[in-house]
Amino acid sequence: MEIIKNPAETSERAAFFIAISLTFIWLVGLSAILILYPSVLNQVISDQSLTALLLVGFFLPLALIWAAALIARSFAMMRAETKALRISVEKMRQTLQVQVVDESEMRDHWIHSQLAQIAALTKQTDNHISALTKRTQPTAKDIPALRNALALPQEVETTQDDNQAALPLPTNSHNAPSQLTIRDFIKALNFPDNADDTDGFSVLRRAFTDRTVAQLLQNAQDVLTMLSQDGIYMDDLRVDPPAASAWRDYANGERGQAVSALSLVRDRTALTLTKTRLRNDIIFRETTHRFLTRYANILTTFEKTAQDQELFALGETRTAMAFMLLGRVSGAFEAV
Repeated sequence: MEIIKNPAETSERAAFFIAISLTFIWLVGLSAILILYPSVLNQVISDQSLTALLLVGFFLPLALIWAAALIARSFAMMRAETKALRISVEKMRQTLQVQVVDESEMRDHWIHSQLAQIAALTKQTDNHISALTKRTQPTAKDIPALRNALALPQEVETTQDDNQAALPLPTNSHNAPSQLTIRDFIKALNFPDNADDTDGFSVLRRAFTDRTVAQLLQNAQDVLTMLSQDGIYMDDLRVDPPAASAWRDYANGERGQAVSALSLVRDRTALTLTKTRLRNDIIFRETTHRFLTRYANILTTFEKTAQDQELFALGETRTAMAFMLLGRVSGAFEAV
């Protein structure tokens, strides 16, 4: 079995071996001189000054040899201690790195757990708010069939926009007063559910015979199309239909806390994407402004004759949800 020796011990032994070898060589050489030249020894012994010089010359090389050996031994020991210290420091550094990694992993785990708890609490709070809102608002069973009264008893003052594109649906060029019933008006604001919704398209065609409602529907279609380009669809939003009082307060010019129920859109992704596009897209910003203005104008007239359950049904339409989303993002519900 091979034994690995300590380098410090090897250097120390080598220094002592060299010192002994040099000492032996020095003694042998000095002895040879004294033996070969006995007269020199007699002369040195007879002269005290030469004797002292001989002793100095004899011991000085030996002292230098062994001093060098001791210095080499000290250097070897210092190198060994330095190496041991370096190894110890390296082990401590590795230990600290492991501890830092462990602490970082623990901290990340703790942060993730806290975020998960916050998300769970937020979801639970949203559920409680939704349940409370549903208990304080009429349900679908409580809402009677919508009346067949006219939705807009008189024409709403609006501004004609010659640049506004029109849907490929028939319109009335005579701009006759609206003959839409409340049922048809609310159903038109919700738009057809799909391509097979023949009743929805039929109601939408009747709605487009009124210029004021047609302009609102055209603006609503524009903003819904632009929102869908960012993956935002009204059917995906978690929006509780506001109470009728919120719509009435807004129609009467109230803002702030009185109409806070209109700001119940809680989809963070939809809010962030809409706010970003509203800030960066001038066309979207102008279309949103026209849509919000026309919706508010029609709401002011519709609210005067609408019953509470009809305003509640209005809040479930896709147009109303787009109004609540864009109104919250643009600050339309905030107190001036």
